[in-house]
Amino acid sequence: MKACREWEQFIVEYVDGVLDEQPRRSLEIHLASCKACAEAVKVQRWAKLVVAQLERECAPDYLSRRIRHHARDSLRRQGAIRLLARASFATAVAATLLLMLWWGNLRPEKMPVVPVEEPTVAQAIVQEYVGAMSNDGFSDPSLQLLAREAQMKTLRLEPMAQ
Repeated sequence: MKACREWEQFIVEYVDGVLDEQPRRSLEIHLASCKACAEAVKVQRWAKLVVAQLERECAPDYLSRRIRHHARDSLRRQGAIRLLARASFATAVAATLLLMLWWGNLRPEKMPVVPVEEPTVAQAIVQEYVGAMSNDGFSDPSLQLLAREAQMKTLRLEPMAQ
């Protein structure tokens, strides 16, 4: 049985006629003594004949025409779909570029934004006292300090609209 398994791989090549001379002679000697392998060769020859007959069979004319017509229509549809996909991609790219150019030309120039500062409580107090009297009249040391800072322009003081 083990010897037969070794010969199984050569049976298809033997039936096809492509087996080398030495292995072919050895297989023929084995086939003369082994009925199972001889039967396997018969089955392989039968399968080869069946396949050969199937290759000669042709489809009816109406079926061949129908298949060719369907394949031709399918190729046309695929070509149209590819063309449509390419055209839509090109259109999308062109529209994007135009939009970028349009948006770039219409955008206003960037102007530097100066933040408007709300006067703090300290600034409001200083403005009130600076407008009412001179800095010499402050008796509160913290107000004197605020007035000094205002004079040194560390605080932005603008007159309050009344």
